[in-house]
Amino acid sequence: MPIEIRQWHDIKEQFTDSLLLGNGASIAVDGRFNYSSLFAAARDAGSLTQPVQEIFARFSNSTDFEYVLRKLWQAKLVNEALGVEAGAVEEAYAQVRLALIKTVQATHVTRDEVLGQLTPIYQFMKRFKTVLSLNYDLIVYWAAMLGNNELDGNHRFKDGLIGGVLDDDWPRLRQPLRANQTVTMFFYPHGNLALVRTPSQLERKVHANDGATLLEGIIAEWQRDDVIPIFVSEGTSPQKRDAIRSSSYLSDIYFNAVTDIGDSLVIYGWRMGEQEQHILDQIKRAAPARVAVSVYTGEELHMQIAQNIEQQLNQLGIQNIVFFDSRSAGSWNNPVAEEVVADVV
Repeated sequence: MPIEIRQWHDIKEQFTDSLLLGNGASIAVDGRFNYSSLFAAARDAGSLTQPVQEIFARFSNSTDFEYVLRKLWQAKLVNEALGVEAGAVEEAYAQVRLALIKTVQATHVTRDEVLGQLTPIYQFMKRFKTVLSLNYDLIVYWAAMLGNNELDGNHRFKDGLIGGVLDDDWPRLRQPLRANQTVTMFFYPHGNLALVRTPSQLERKVHANDGATLLEGIIAEWQRDDVIPIFVSEGTSPQKRDAIRSSSYLSDIYFNAVTDIGDSLVIYGWRMGEQEQHILDQIKRAAPARVAVSVYTGEELHMQIAQNIEQQLNQLGIQNIVFFDSRSAGSWNNPVAEEVVADVV
């Protein structure tokens, strides 16, 4: 049976439980996110010196900044504990960290640049009980905070982080504070720029201080020697699974939040590549009754892509699948069309 690409407005009432965002969601906001990896972006921007590239090559040709930084950071801490004089390990760590900082500064948009898109993104996300973003960027956080602070006092976005630290009993936060309030929980199964780890293994969220923007605050925090970012941007599915297990935050979200998506799931901007099999495994365990998947119809092979996705979901045991145009009104960063508003009113 031929696949039909629907409009979001026609199917949205059937999908209110969970939303999963892939890199296509970030690319839809700004084309600067359209790179295959942070490593590739760093290389193209000239941020990877030859010594830094050799450091990555030493780690079995890894291109994952977080993985290489974490290993060098751990080695640095061991040297400090043993009283070993600072040397090659510390220098390598500083070089890789500087390359990451330069790359994020060059590729990540500022809040002001995307401010006009944050309101429709907020309106789209608020209809879901759970939002899971596989992206390391700040788009979801900015939209959620815009809603909390300026747009709607009757809806609340919560990330499960109390005092910057993931609450041991975060599911209780799904309960609204007031009778007329609704809640959306949002999580980062692959981590986020705003999440860092300290030498004592405390994992917390970065806050901007002294009038700095969040992105500026994150860069300033990274420039300190005592923290490393928590996000998984590269690698095979087994490598990503290992990285997830190395973090208490990522482990909790992966094993508890990704498997608690409810009866309906919307997937936006995610191709389901083989490097994401670990996420597909958790979706299989969650067993949603129905799934809606966005399709970018501006791509020549979009029907073939939709067929491949349908086959993958079928293999997970999911049969009730619908596809919708990623550019249709009301989905993600696409404003609700005036005629649609009129129909609703």
